[in-house]
Amino acid sequence: MSRIRAPLSIEQLKEIQGRNDSADVRVLLWEVRRLREIAAAADELERSLGPRVGMSGLIRASLRVQLDGEPCAISMSPST
Repeated sequence: MSRIRAPLSIEQLKEIQGRNDSADVRVLLWEVRRLREIAAAADELERSLGPRVGMSGLIRASLRVQLDGEPCAISMSPST
C-alpha cells in the first residue's frame, strides 16, 4: 500500500489557494502544475509506444499504473 496520498483535484487546489493566497502557496501551485505537465507528457508518450514487451514492457506497465491515477492522465484518457 502506497503512503502517497491521492492526487488533489483542481477544485481542491483552488480551495487551498483561497484559504492561503500567499506567495509561497502560489509557487507550490505552479510546481504542481509543472509536475502535472510532465506526467501528462509521460502519459502521452507511453500511450504512443507500441506493445509492451520484455523488460521495457514491465517498466512501462509499472509507469502506466502510476499514470492512470494522475488527474492529467484521467482527463486525457481516450473515451470508449
